[in-house]
Amino acid sequence: MRYKCITLLFFSFLIGQLMAQYNFKGVVKNAGSSEPLPGVTITARGLPVTLTDSAGMFQFTDSSQAVNIGSSFIGYMPQTRRYIAGEPIIITLANAENYLSAVTVQAFERNATLNNIPVAVSVLSKADLERYNNATLVQAVNTVPGVKMDERSPGSYRLSIRGNLLRSPFGVRNVKVYWNGMPFTDANGNTYLNEVGFSNVGKIEIIKGPGGSLYGAGTGGVMLLTSNNAEKGENSISINSLAGSWGTSQTDVAYKKGTENSNYAVSYSHQQSDGWRTHTNMRRDVANYSGSFNINKKQTISTNIFYSDLYYQTPGGLTAVQMAVNPRQSRPAAGAFLSAQNQQAAIYEKTLYAGFANAYQFNTAWSNTTSIYTSNTRFRNPSILNYQRKTEQNIGGRTITQYHKDFLTVSFGGEYQYCFTGTGTYGNKRGVSDTLQFNDEIGATQYNIFLQTDISLAENLIINAGVSYNNYNYGFTRLNVLPVKTINKTFAPIVVPRISILKKIDKKYSLYATVSKGYSPPTIDEIVPSAGIFNASLDAEKAINYELGLRGEVIKNKLFIDASYYIFYLSNTIVTRRDASGADYFANAGKTKQKGLEASINYYPIRNSAGFVGQLKIWGNYTNINARFTNYKQIARDYSGNKLTGTPPNVFVAGADIITKTGLYLNATYSYTDILPLNDANTFFASQYNLLMGRVGYKKKLSKVVDGEIYFSFDHSFNTPYSLGNDLNAAGNRYFNPSAPANYFGGVKLKFNL
Repeated sequence: MRYKCITLLFFSFLIGQLMAQYNFKGVVKNAGSSEPLPGVTITARGLPVTLTDSAGMFQFTDSSQAVNIGSSFIGYMPQTRRYIAGEPIIITLANAENYLSAVTVQAFERNATLNNIPVAVSVLSKADLERYNNATLVQAVNTVPGVKMDERSPGSYRLSIRGNLLRSPFGVRNVKVYWNGMPFTDANGNTYLNEVGFSNVGKIEIIKGPGGSLYGAGTGGVMLLTSNNAEKGENSISINSLAGSWGTSQTDVAYKKGTENSNYAVSYSHQQSDGWRTHTNMRRDVANYSGSFNINKKQTISTNIFYSDLYYQTPGGLTAVQMAVNPRQSRPAAGAFLSAQNQQAAIYEKTLYAGFANAYQFNTAWSNTTSIYTSNTRFRNPSILNYQRKTEQNIGGRTITQYHKDFLTVSFGGEYQYCFTGTGTYGNKRGVSDTLQFNDEIGATQYNIFLQTDISLAENLIINAGVSYNNYNYGFTRLNVLPVKTINKTFAPIVVPRISILKKIDKKYSLYATVSKGYSPPTIDEIVPSAGIFNASLDAEKAINYELGLRGEVIKNKLFIDASYYIFYLSNTIVTRRDASGADYFANAGKTKQKGLEASINYYPIRNSAGFVGQLKIWGNYTNINARFTNYKQIARDYSGNKLTGTPPNVFVAGADIITKTGLYLNATYSYTDILPLNDANTFFASQYNLLMGRVGYKKKLSKVVDGEIYFSFDHSFNTPYSLGNDLNAAGNRYFNPSAPANYFGGVKLKFNL
């Protein structure tokens, strides 16, 4: 028996040696000071294997010769790279506030730091999002150069990148949105961004310009949302509450847990507001579950499930005279049309979304991530003109396979989406659906196949190129008109290419150039607008974008710059028009040309100081857009040469952030938005406006298990009245949606560490 035990132990030892035959040894240092970092968590294949010692050294063995090694440490940005056994490993971790070398970007599946990304992309971290009132994403998103997020009334959002707002009388269009890598924009082209609660989002990446080589069709850009996940080792319950002007209140409750093999969060949020204007009540309830689980060393599954119930009243636009008389009023009655309040104009949205993803690492070179999702949206919209009810049922999926070896990375895959919409349009009798006008069924199908290659020819030269094949189809059936017929609208399949080249200069600067094409078919709300007519003649937009960008560290660990200049050509431009009753319809309107400059600067006069002020950051962002119609005729009117509707030529945002050792902090922001044309004829303009925003707070560890924070925030306009979102090409010259001249909020946060 003793000999059997010895034999068993010998073979166990031998097998262990064979499975762990490759040795990995290295050191982790501070990127700023080159000092060793003790206590850094080292992971292999996503699982913790060891910690660095007092000299910053680590060592472990693995059965594979090449392994993805990750390193993470509090106050520093995590890093993951592939290393080969036996080679000297030197890892440098940058401070979490480092603008270029610390921010990890997921855009175009690069998973690299910002100074290695050869495209125009901006990142909003959780700290960036929490600089304001924690009730809306609008203020944080509007700090990004080239990006404009509108809030026509509480709960009513629009989003445009580089001036592409013409197609959005309401909602988010021509911007593709993904949440945790899964499609969030549906096959209809709709993105219900207003259903996402503030507390659900932990990070936002915004890709500017056409992203069709990897993200399907679109000319405006791409937004990548990441959930507010748990930190490693976290096991907590948090409660956040705020209250403020015009009856605004919000409560968020979340449970988060992060372990070696899992990370998940469950949250519920309730928000409500009476609104500054008459008939602008809003209520939103969001329940969200997101999780990620390591099944084994090779496989990870993740999920994102949320339910949102949103209601907000739509006050309607005002004329300049009506706004001057009383900017707080809702749209009054006019002629045969009742007022917005009498018609109980509002939006009711209920959405259940469930997405699941599986990531599998076949070996050191090959990996695949496949995701599927389904969603159901129930939508009601009593408006001044009619009453619309619709149900949207979506399914879709996305798969991407990567091959990575040495200097080459190849990514290929595809995306498929289908949406079935049943919609009924009725008369609106003071908020009650009346006589049936239209009863329609709409099927929308889209798919794309993509290929992307990344080549690192040298340490300082990166080539990123991609191409996609896109196919779109709509089927429309009107059930209440006999004989029942189905009309199909198929857009000609198109190949969309993109190429980017990045050159590093003296290891401090990254210079990149990009040429990309864009393709954007109309959404279902443009094919079948509020007038209820299926517009089979509406064609897809096509674009080409030329861009040059520069990022750099002017003063080491103190001064960072990021600038880009682009020329964007758009043909078959889709514009919004309105008939005499105010109903929307859309048309292709020739061509536009947009030239733009975007620049940002981040300066740290004080950083990681031992004094009272631990950090002082000063930053500024500037956007200049020269956007005009180049060939646009509407019957007998020639608008060629006119300024692009809804696009301010200049936007400037600047801020300062102070963090003290005592837990006291201050965030201050100033924003200037230039005048902008409200119609294609350029006969009406919205005035320029200036905003001052601030937040002061105090963070304190109340006990071993309780962290507390209290804060006060405000935003104030120096121009009254002004609007955070205007109606473009509005009927009856009702362009203006005045915003509150000032808002004040106070909030309390408690976090219980279990």
